[in-house]
Parts: sequence; C-alpha cells; structure tokens
Amino acid sequence: MRVAMLLPVIMFAVMFMRATGKAGDGPRPPLLPWFAVAFAALVALNSTGWLPRAVTATGSDVSGWFLVAAIAGIGMKTQLRELITVGLKPVVLMVGETVFIALLVLALLRFFA
Repeated sequence: MRVAMLLPVIMFAVMFMRATGKAGDGPRPPLLPWFAVAFAALVALNSTGWLPRAVTATGSDVSGWFLVAAIAGIGMKTQLRELITVGLKPVVLMVGETVFIALLVLALLRFFA
C-alpha cells in the first residue's frame, strides 16, 4: 500500500521539476530515483512472505534507526543564524506545529491505550 502511494507522488514531483526547471547541459535525472526503485523492490519482496520473521523484524528496527539518522542529519544542517534571518513568524509557526503534533500524538495515545 505504501508503494502505491509513494511512487506516483515521486513520479509527479520529478515530472513537475522536469517541466518547470531550466534545461541544463547535464543529463536529465531518472524518472524514479534509485532509492524509490529499491524501496519498491524491498516492499514487493517483503510482501511475498518469503522472508523469515527475524529478517522482517530486524528490518523494522533498522528502518527506524535510519529515520532517526535522517532527521538528525537534517537538524545538524540547520543553523540557528539562518532561522533568525527568516523572522519570528516562521519560527513561531514551526514551534506551534511541533507542539500541536506532540499534543495530538499524546492525546491519541491516551485515547487508544
């Protein structure tokens, strides 16, 4: 199900960027990035049921750590000096969204637990 939603979104984004972007001298990027194709292949492989439970359970843990590493990488690239230059409103909006999502998650956990 995830692949059914992810790949069309990626394809649309790439086609939109190709149509609106400036034509460069270099080669055009592929319609689907390699990581999206690899993701689709791994999801299809997992959906067959051929993989042992130990592999799928480990894969779930590993993917969670990869997500944490990606978020940390984005956070490490963000510089507070640049946040000051954008002004107070975007920073307040970002903090407000974070608080809203945290409260929503806590409320759902309490409601469904």
